[in-house]
Amino acid sequence: MKAVQKADPPRLQIQPNDLSPLRGEIAVAIEGTRRVGQINPRNPGLHNAAIQFVKKAMRRSLTWYTRPLHYFQGGVIRALQQIEQVLAHHEQSIQREVATLDSEICALNDQVALMDRNVAAFGRRTAVLEVELNHLRSNFSASRSTYDEKLDQVHADLNTSLGRTQLIQDEKLSQTQADFKIKLARVQSIQEERLSQMHASYGRQLADLGEAVASVRAGVAQIGESLRETQSQGRLRDRDTRRMFHRAANAESDPTERNTNSATPPMFPSEIKQEIEFDYFAFEDRYRGDEILIRQRQKEYLEYFGGRENVLDVGCGRGEFLELLRDKNISAKGVELGTDQYLLCKEKGLDVVQQDLFTYLESLPDESLGGLFSAQVIEHLTASDQLRYVTLAYRKTKSGSPVIFETINAQCVWAVMRNFFLDPTHVRPVHPETLKFAMESAHFKNIVLLYSSPMVDHQIPALACEGDARNVDEFNRQLRKLNELLYGPQDYAAIGWH
Repeated sequence: MKAVQKADPPRLQIQPNDLSPLRGEIAVAIEGTRRVGQINPRNPGLHNAAIQFVKKAMRRSLTWYTRPLHYFQGGVIRALQQIEQVLAHHEQSIQREVATLDSEICALNDQVALMDRNVAAFGRRTAVLEVELNHLRSNFSASRSTYDEKLDQVHADLNTSLGRTQLIQDEKLSQTQADFKIKLARVQSIQEERLSQMHASYGRQLADLGEAVASVRAGVAQIGESLRETQSQGRLRDRDTRRMFHRAANAESDPTERNTNSATPPMFPSEIKQEIEFDYFAFEDRYRGDEILIRQRQKEYLEYFGGRENVLDVGCGRGEFLELLRDKNISAKGVELGTDQYLLCKEKGLDVVQQDLFTYLESLPDESLGGLFSAQVIEHLTASDQLRYVTLAYRKTKSGSPVIFETINAQCVWAVMRNFFLDPTHVRPVHPETLKFAMESAHFKNIVLLYSSPMVDHQIPALACEGDARNVDEFNRQLRKLNELLYGPQDYAAIGWH
C-alpha cells in the first residue's frame, strides 16, 4: 500500500496596509504649517527693506490670528501622528495573531503527516509479508508432491491468518481513519470558528480605522483649503502693500508727470473705469491659473527666442515669460498697463514699464526689437486695433526676428463660451485664419499656428459596434468633427518671422 502524498497547505497571510499615503499627507500638513506667517526673502534696497518692515509689522499685528492657526494645525498634526502610530500598532498585532494561527496550523499539519507515516509503515509491513509468502512458495515447490498436504494446510493456515490479519488491520485502519476524520473535522471547525471571529473583529477594527482615516483626510483637506485661502489672502495683502507704496511714491512725484500718465488711453476698451470696480489682479489669480502652471505652458515658446536680444513681452501680466527668458539669460523687457501686475513684476526685479502698448511701441525705433511675445492680449482689442497691433509688431522687430501672438481659439465653442466670455475685459475673439492672414498681409514669413490645451477629458467617446461598420465609421468621423468643434484646443499661437 503506497502512502498518499499531500501538498503542503497554503500559509495564512494577511496583506499589510500601506500607511505611506497617510504619512505623506502628514508631511505636507507639517510643511504647510511651517510656512504660515513666513516672509519671503527680497533683494537688498530701501524699497524692499520698507516692504519687509511693513510685512513684519503686519505679521506681528496678526499674531492673534496666526497663533490659533498654529495651535489648531499642530494639534491636528499630532493627532494624525498618534493615529498613524495606533494604525501601525494594530497592524503589528494583526501580524502577530496571524503568525500564531499559522504556527497552530503547522502543528496540525505535522500530526496529519505523522498519521500518514503510520499508514505508510503498515503498507510496508504488508509488503514484507507478501515477500515472505513468495519465498515460502519457491522453497517448497521442489517437494510439492511430498508436502502437498502440509503445504495445503500451511497455505490454508496462512490464508486464514492473512485474512484474519487483513481483517484486523482493515478494522484498525477504518477506525483510525474515522478517528482522524473526526479530529480533523473538529480541528477545522475550531479553526474556522476562530478565523471567523478574528475576521469579524478585524473587519470591525478596519472599518473603524477606515472611518478614522476618512475623517483625518477630510481634516487634512480642510487644512489644505485653509492654507490655500491664507496664501491667497497673503498675496492680496502683498498686492495692497505694493499699492500703498506705489501711491505714496506717486503722491511725491511731479503733478505734471502724473497728469501725463493718467491721460494714457486704456489698453482694454471696456466700460470698467477703475480697478476698484473690478479687481482684475484677484480675478486673474483665480481664473488665469497660478504662475507655476503658466510658466510650464509657456516653456514651449522659449525655443523661438534662443540667442535673441532685446525681446519685448507685450502685456506681460505677472511676468511669467519674462522670468523664463531671464533664466535662459535672454535680455528682455515687458510693458504692462495694470498697476498691480506692474508692481508685482518690479518686486520680482523684472525690467517692466507701465504704459499703453501702442504708445510704447510707437516710441521705439523701427526694427529695434529682437523678438516680440504677446500672450492673451490681442483679444482685449477692437478689430482695427488688432490689425494695427500686428502691423506695428512687424515694423518694430528686426529682420529674422520671431513674433508670437497667443490667444483664445475662436474655433472651440467651449473656449469661447467659457474662457472668452468669463473675462469682462475681453472685446473680440480672433479666428486663427484671420490672425494668420493679418500677419501675412503685414509681410510676416513662415507663419504657423500652434494649438494647445485640448479638452480631451470632455470629448464624446467613439461608438463601437460589431457587424456592418460603414455607418459606424461615418458616425465616428462626424463625431470627431463635433469633438473638435466643442472640445478642441482652447488656445493657439500664431508664430511668424520678420
